Amino acid sequence: MVTKVNLSGPVMATTTEWKPLSFLGTDSTEQFSLVILNQPILIKKEVMVHLWNKAAYRITVDGGTDRWLEWLERSGVCGVTNLGLPDLVTGDLDSIHPSTMEMLREKSVCIQPTPDQDETDFTKAIKCIRERYSTSLIVTISEVSGRLDQVLSQLNTLHKVEEHIVLISSCCATWLLRAGSHEINVAALKNNDILSHDRWIGLLPVGAPAIATTSGLKWNLDNTEMKFGGLVSSSNTYSNDPVIKVKSDQPLIWSMGISFEDKKTENVLRVPV
Repeated sequence: MVTKVNLSGPVMATTTEWKPLSFLGTDSTEQFSLVILNQPILIKKEVMVHLWNKAAYRITVDGGTDRWLEWLERSGVCGVTNLGLPDLVTGDLDSIHPSTMEMLREKSVCIQPTPDQDETDFTKAIKCIRERYSTSLIVTISEVSGRLDQVLSQLNTLHKVEEHIVLISSCCATWLLRAGSHEINVAALKNNDILSHDRWIGLLPVGAPAIATTSGLKWNLDNTEMKFGGLVSSSNTYSNDPVIKVKSDQPLIWSMGISFEDKKTENVLRVPV
């Protein structure tokens, strides 16, 4: 993510440039923190290992710690950084198994309880990262299946915090476009197999109605109002343009189909939430 400022006009304007999933490149120098929530991990083994090893900091949230350790055992992965132990474990700690807590203490893993019930464990984890670490990007493993209330609460967290957060699942990547102008460079994505076969895009006004204008989509918006109960841009897709431009007076959720599903995943651990 890069913000460029246009000083040529009478009014200063800013445009945020995006290179989606650039942190997945083997030569990427972009620093990010990795967060694992208490949800099934269904992402391809090679992608998951890459994210863990490339992350500057690794944070597991409550029962997400059990999810991660079980995934490591089930996948038979070797060579992960820090022996697969997180740098930080957060949450109200009501879901993590007691034996896991005992092991973490024996290994001197940092544990930061966040008992406040007025915020979700995810939101509190972002605040812990803000206090401890200095990375501008937070990549969060979050499977979009199961409980709808949890999915919506994660979108709420995107709206509440200032950090740039990308939610990664086996089928999509999701982040928040704040009010203003954005340029999303999709040229590199089109030339590889990261995108899902149907190459869908969603541009959704979660929270408030939005007036939006786009270019580079198959079905563009032209100063169009989007709102729940009216029009939303779901099941959109790409045109032939290398860059998609979005301008909106309110925040929009951007979600794009990707192909990260591990076809061999079976018997996913179901930890109570």
